Amino acid sequence: MPTKRMVGVTIIVHRGCYFNAGAHKRFGNIRFLYYIFWVVDILLVNANTVRPPVSPIGLEYTGEALLAAGLSTGVLDLAFEDDWRGALAGALGREPAVAGVSVRNTDDCCFATGRSFIPWIAGVVAEVKRQSRAAVLLGGVGFSIMPAALMRATAADAGIAGDSEEAAVAAARLLLAGEGITGLPGAVFRAGGEIVRNPPSYPDPDRLPVPRRNLFDNRRYQEEGGMVGVETKRGCSQKCVYCADPVAKGAAVRLRPPGTVAGEIRNLVGQGVSWFHMCDSEFNLPMAHAKDVCRALIESGLGEKIKWYCYCSPAPFDRELAALMARAGCAGINFGADSLCDSQLRRLGRPFKLADIKALTGILRAEGMNYMFDLLVGGPGETRSTVAETVGMAEKLDVPLAGIS
Repeated sequence: MPTKRMVGVTIIVHRGCYFNAGAHKRFGNIRFLYYIFWVVDILLVNANTVRPPVSPIGLEYTGEALLAAGLSTGVLDLAFEDDWRGALAGALGREPAVAGVSVRNTDDCCFATGRSFIPWIAGVVAEVKRQSRAAVLLGGVGFSIMPAALMRATAADAGIAGDSEEAAVAAARLLLAGEGITGLPGAVFRAGGEIVRNPPSYPDPDRLPVPRRNLFDNRRYQEEGGMVGVETKRGCSQKCVYCADPVAKGAAVRLRPPGTVAGEIRNLVGQGVSWFHMCDSEFNLPMAHAKDVCRALIESGLGEKIKWYCYCSPAPFDRELAALMARAGCAGINFGADSLCDSQLRRLGRPFKLADIKALTGILRAEGMNYMFDLLVGGPGETRSTVAETVGMAEKLDVPLAGIS
């Protein structure tokens, strides 16, 4: 592995099939800045720069799928770049034919700031187009929620809505062959002045291999205050009136094999990662699968090495699940209670009642679980009276922490 020292930074050139421009990797206590100097066909750009940083799980899954298909692929992580234009110029110097830009969120989801990320994404797309001839494709959960609007706002060439592992491989092969992607499931493209979105297809998670999770510096994400995400399932079948998850991820739950989840976490632990966030809409839906995932973590010995957080629905939830989660390393649960008023829960489309939430708090106290409630104020039919009922009940139930949006 030849090395060259310049300006106090060790540049390592090594043989491999991807590069991570600007990312730091560790060897012992030494960090090295990787720049791989050769042409790639596909460049994947993590454009999410929020703080604390959020590891680009979807982009990493996609990159692994492209590499497994034999496609020359590079990744660029803008999360840790002070000079993002310079980093982009360096990566685009590898002359990619396709540049995939991730859109994790369209805004910061905070009523106090209301910051939109769309102008920033549009700026990244514009810079890619200014510096290269690469076709720009958008993807990610944020894009999948409102693909037509983001295509218009950013002037991207096309996009992929929904799961991207198989779709990205098919799209890349077509584009590299000089063909269009108009026949692909999940493809979003322009036709006759209009934005067209093909219905997505959702691959069976059983078909996907155990992710290696080595394309991004996940340990650095943890060190800088962010948790590294892992999925135990995809999609959500709930009917909450406000939620975008079924739109972006599909309205049917697709379970990942518990052994695959444990294997992915084991790979990340090997890189020095110990704190995780389960990126499911609701970890405990279905409850049997949640218990199986916990058992897989316990049986593999990972429960003693890691800590993780998750979102859960207040029901169903029982003492067995609480005990398994604790043994599997769960350090805290965020319950989407939304409201502590039955009439408001009905209007929000939630399938549980206040009685279920009361029973839940009893289980959590008995098992000594660390938890919080997420509450939503101002939904359809909300009144001062229903808000007062929710706040009063939170106090009565002695909820240790409540977040209100």
